[in-house]
Amino acid sequence: MKFQVIGQNRDTGARMTLEFQAESKAAAERKALGQGMSVHRVVDITDGYPPLAHEPNPRAGNAHRPAGGKFKAILILVILAAVAWYFRGWILQRLGIH
Repeated sequence: MKFQVIGQNRDTGARMTLEFQAESKAAAERKALGQGMSVHRVVDITDGYPPLAHEPNPRAGNAHRPAGGKFKAILILVILAAVAWYFRGWILQRLGIH
């Protein structure tokens, strides 16, 4: 497997990004430590580089679609109608209609 290890040089403090072929994340981290790196993050890039924050993830589906939006709206309307029905006498009295 191929891993990208992100960290900084222990001696200079400069940012480092190294790529290693390793059996696991821990093995890649050990290799980076041997190169004089303080490891911050290890990323599996076997299938290619991970998407950036502004790139959509094709495996995630539609991330902007609210889950159950219609159901929530209908539920809120039903609750509001039940409250209005329960307090209809008080509401009509306050409006001066009753």
